Amino acid sequence: MEIALWIVAAIVALFYVPSGGMKVFNTAKFTDSMPWAQRLGTPLVRVVGVLELLGAIGIVLPQLTGIGAPLLTILAAGALALVQLVAIGIHIAEKSFASLPINIAMVVLPLFVFLGRLLWV
Repeated sequence: MEIALWIVAAIVALFYVPSGGMKVFNTAKFTDSMPWAQRLGTPLVRVVGVLELLGAIGIVLPQLTGIGAPLLTILAAGALALVQLVAIGIHIAEKSFASLPINIAMVVLPLFVFLGRLLWV
């Protein structure tokens, strides 16, 4: 189970680092390409990006270093799942259904880490 949790946490982090990085460091280009981001505005898009980057760090680093683990990893995984639940709501409201499979996967994967670290390890 420990190996599965590490693999899933790494996949989640590898998804969120570029996603959050683009929202934080290349906000204008990201906002131009996403209609929902245009409606939310640059400051909120950057906040989402920062949350994604912090979650990506938090789902791996505390467990890796032993600092704050497993609580910080559990919190980061839960927060990333919540970010994606909000994203699902925005995409449904926008009638933008193409990205929903990825959004759903990015709810399930952090929830696996959340529950795994909370209940099994």
